[in-house]
Amino acid sequence: MSEFVIALLELLEAEGRALRRAFRRASFGAAFLCIATLLVISGFGFLMASGYWALTAFFSASISALIMGSMILFVAAALGFAAYRALR
Repeated sequence: MSEFVIALLELLEAEGRALRRAFRRASFGAAFLCIATLLVISGFGFLMASGYWALTAFFSASISALIMGSMILFVAAALGFAAYRALR
């Protein structure tokens, strides 16, 4: 009986180590995913700002803002529609 208890405790210890290792790996992955998401959002912000500044060379500031805003809303609507279709 004591051999069974010792084997059970060793198994629990090994499972605990495996769980700790898997949790650490998952938490690092989640942290890297959050950082990557923030970088992508800031990158899109810079792209939108550069598009606005490029349009101001040809149009007035208000027309450039209207064009960029319309393009962003169109892309957001297309992505929302694609998400709706995927979840339906």
